[in-house]
Amino acid sequence: MEKHVFTRVRIDTERRTIHLLAKHQVTPGMLRLQFLCENPGTFQSPYPDDHVKVFLPVDGGTSTIARDFTPRAWDAQAGTLTIDFALHPQGPAVDWARDARVGDSLQMGGPRGSTVAPSDFDWTLLIGDSTALPSIARRLDALPRNATAHVIAIVPDIREESYLAAHETAGITWLLSSTDSAVNLHRVIMALAGTRLPSGDGFIWIAAEESIAGGVYRYAQETLAHPKEWIKAAAYWSAGIADGGARIA
Repeated sequence: MEKHVFTRVRIDTERRTIHLLAKHQVTPGMLRLQFLCENPGTFQSPYPDDHVKVFLPVDGGTSTIARDFTPRAWDAQAGTLTIDFALHPQGPAVDWARDARVGDSLQMGGPRGSTVAPSDFDWTLLIGDSTALPSIARRLDALPRNATAHVIAIVPDIREESYLAAHETAGITWLLSSTDSAVNLHRVIMALAGTRLPSGDGFIWIAAEESIAGGVYRYAQETLAHPKEWIKAAAYWSAGIADGGARIA
């Protein structure tokens, strides 16, 4: 039997209306918004790397822009969707989230599909910045209690550690980020170089600013000689580019 088979799941991308039910400051840098989804129908989010596209009002509500977010939680029975907003200094998504009031509504589409990682790896390594924390938390939620997992997270404030407080069984390395992406890449690679990876087959997942995600992916493949088919990497954003980001591997 073939090992470590990734499965692609196609999902209906119907656009839906979501209404804000509650707001909660999870950490200084993470704001949690819970929405009620109108006509949830076939909506699903089977994998932690899923993204929904949220359409945010700009120019006084005369137009919208789209931004991608990871569903932190989906309760199909209640029809509620939880999205955690990483609070950058500014931007249309952050501005909307900060100012939003209970009852405010948005349009949402997706996810378009999921690539589901198999559960037969011996260990898991998750690497990301603050924008990746919701996906990292979902992945840790889904792992068996006895799973071997390690996280390397680079964040602007050490108080963000509390975001993963429920996952103390995972080994977590916290790094403070700089405003310089090259410095951040170096810090992550040094942490990865100092991490003793377990024996057996491992899955490495990477999500961060584009230059960091790409650099860490190359290091894992070329220096660590980790099989490329067991590495998934994505740029969740790109420095200096609005709505930047792309799949890397």
